[in-house]
Amino acid sequence: MAAVRVRFANNSKISTVLGLFHELNSATRTSRGFCHGKESHMNQHEQDAQNKFHLEGAMPLPDWSKAVRFAPEQPPVLPMICQDVSTGQVLMQGYVSEAALGETLQTGEVVFWSRSRAQLWKKGETSGHVLKLQRVLIDCDGDALLALVKPLGPVCHRHSTTCFDAETKDGFAETDAGWSVVARLFETICQRAEGNDPESYSYKILNAGLDRVLRKLGEECTEAIIAGKNSTITGNADEFCSESADLLYHWLLALKALGKEPRDVFEVLKSREGGPRRGVVDKV
Repeated sequence: MAAVRVRFANNSKISTVLGLFHELNSATRTSRGFCHGKESHMNQHEQDAQNKFHLEGAMPLPDWSKAVRFAPEQPPVLPMICQDVSTGQVLMQGYVSEAALGETLQTGEVVFWSRSRAQLWKKGETSGHVLKLQRVLIDCDGDALLALVKPLGPVCHRHSTTCFDAETKDGFAETDAGWSVVARLFETICQRAEGNDPESYSYKILNAGLDRVLRKLGEECTEAIIAGKNSTITGNADEFCSESADLLYHWLLALKALGKEPRDVFEVLKSREGGPRRGVVDKV
């Protein structure tokens, strides 16, 4: 079992991550903040020392004086939004009491306060679709939290990806945000790579080796360039968009073949934000 530690420094980026999680068994829950659905509280320093994750964001701690008590016998709670750390999709919103937040930080799996059952509730405890915690941030007023998570399956009780997806006659319409489509495509590529379906293009080309993947990436790059040039003649860039989609797909295949993920590229882009202008401008 390892821990996750986050250190703050003024005007610096948050550092760092160490982390494997373990699950609590029922015998240890009383000492970690709850028993039989009832709230209990420990010294804040003792609580912090046990946490694998620590709070980040605009405020150092939540302002529990702003918390809402939905029933006299229930603890005050604050809203916590859960967002997929990979896709940027907002998955759901729940409520956390102090004990629920403490349990979330200790175990690395999101725990809410259930208002209907009047007890702590680990998301996915029955289905197995837990929310693996990555970070928790506090907003500027201290009265709301944002949990960045990795969902292990559908989040909604309707078996949809998010609790906001509209249900249609053809299934659920994904509530896409940012690069969520790309993230889902990369996840599909990873699943196909681990399978053995001879009819899967992703499986076949990845098993053909890195050289084959890169050669195909080069071909798709050329086709995108030609399509872009053609648009100056036809006045229509639809072909370029289509070829760009093929190029993006093969770029993801190359990342998989190289043992990397889209987020590795995004981190490089992020590191360049606000940096000095590149010296190659004269070569343009």
